[in-house]
Amino acid sequence: MSLVIQTLEKIEKWLKLNQPSVASFPYPGLTNKQIEELTKNLSFKLPKEVQELYQWHNGTRHGHGFFPFHVFYSLEECLGFNSNIIDYWDDAQSMSLHTLILFSIDKSFFFTVSSCEEQELSPIWVMHMGDEPVVCFESLTNLLLMISDCYETGAYYVDNKGYLEEDTAKSNLIFSRYNPDIKNRPDLGIY
Repeated sequence: MSLVIQTLEKIEKWLKLNQPSVASFPYPGLTNKQIEELTKNLSFKLPKEVQELYQWHNGTRHGHGFFPFHVFYSLEECLGFNSNIIDYWDDAQSMSLHTLILFSIDKSFFFTVSSCEEQELSPIWVMHMGDEPVVCFESLTNLLLMISDCYETGAYYVDNKGYLEEDTAKSNLIFSRYNPDIKNRPDLGIY
């Protein structure tokens, strides 16, 4: 079993124990064949870690992120966004042609920029509407490891009203452990 799948299963186990409403992932994972069929017309290859994410589950219900505040989009939604992103960014920005939005919060979108060759890992970028995109996580794998550690250490926790919350002092330390080359954690008012 891959590190991505192991980490996602740890996150899901924590959620089932501590916040079952969020842990009820209604969309089963996709097979390799389904992913290939959905992505056959893309001009780029999905990184292996992104394929593994969608083999685990194919998104969450809106308003039910598996980490605080975020929505995890189905692959079909991501592919729909892909065509819209190309229209949003300047035609000169080739990055937009290889972009796949995975998560969002409010007006911030978290995405991977892929290449024509299949890669194991890809940085996760964030773009807050009106700002330039920046790398915010070294890889999806590092993001997932960070989320898992945040749950295990109490940096992400369920408050007395049953909502997922974040202790930013703890999560900032964990962020730095998994993303040592990213010196300025993007501050979008969500951490």
